[in-house]
Amino acid sequence: MTSTPPPGYQPPPAPYGFPQPPPHPEANSAMVFGIVGLCLSVMCGGIGVFIAPFGWIKGKRVMAEIDANPAAYSGRGNAQAGFITGLIGTIFGALYLLFMIVYVVFIIVMIVVAANESDVTAFDSVNAILSSRT
Repeated sequence: MTSTPPPGYQPPPAPYGFPQPPPHPEANSAMVFGIVGLCLSVMCGGIGVFIAPFGWIKGKRVMAEIDANPAAYSGRGNAQAGFITGLIGTIFGALYLLFMIVYVVFIIVMIVVAANESDVTAFDSVNAILSSRT
């Protein structure tokens, strides 16, 4: 006598493949830090340089933990996305901050040079042109 399920019930499906390990608990947070840091570095004037390194460092650490024991955790793709976007966001933010520092130094130098100029100014030239017209 074979055991058959009662009418209206299906037998459970046969398992296939291997069960996937759970995702690393910090893989998604590394990805979020990296993406937010990149967006803030690009769109908000370099503010992401303070957030993107967290995605970069956390992504690198999580990838190392997953690579050390791949049977324990999955989610390497999310950790890698956090690592890469954190790295790019850090670079963009640092370049923006460097540009802003150079810009401020340039403005200060121009103000100092203009203050040390002789008594001839651009307004004297404009006044000379305007007085010659009349």
